[in-house]
Amino acid sequence: MSIRGHTGRLLAVVVAGAAMTVWSAVGVDSALGQAPGMGAPPSKVEITIKDRHHGYETVGFTMPSHDTTVVVHNQDTVTHGFASNLFKGLPVRVEGGIEVQGKHFKSYHVDAGKTMTLHFSTAPSVFDPATGIAESMRHALWCDIHPEVKGELYVIETRGEIGGG
Repeated sequence: MSIRGHTGRLLAVVVAGAAMTVWSAVGVDSALGQAPGMGAPPSKVEITIKDRHHGYETVGFTMPSHDTTVVVHNQDTVTHGFASNLFKGLPVRVEGGIEVQGKHFKSYHVDAGKTMTLHFSTAPSVFDPATGIAESMRHALWCDIHPEVKGELYVIETRGEIGGG
């Protein structure tokens, strides 16, 4: 392993930790990602919905072009939706919930007290040809039934000049 590759991994951890701290401090939970090829197992994100007033509590991360499992725990007493443009154009396998097609997005509904699991592969990184650096991606999450339930998911790309690799 080169020092540059190790520095890139350390930077990814620092950047990911800082981003989660900043967004959690303002009441928006997030999941963070790393560049593919960093030796990580398939990504797993756990999301808990406690009630309509606290949004999504998110723990975990995902990576560009990576198999991802999102587990949604609905601890509320009502059905909730889980929608995002993240799923646009991606095949998603759902267990324990149902897919609902909106006009411009896919949503997945999970009944009260149940757990739903979504399996999909994230989209590949988007590289700026002028700089050779990949863009980090931010995806809004929302409940299509209760608009006050929302959150964000971040996929942070660390390859390129700064991230090494």
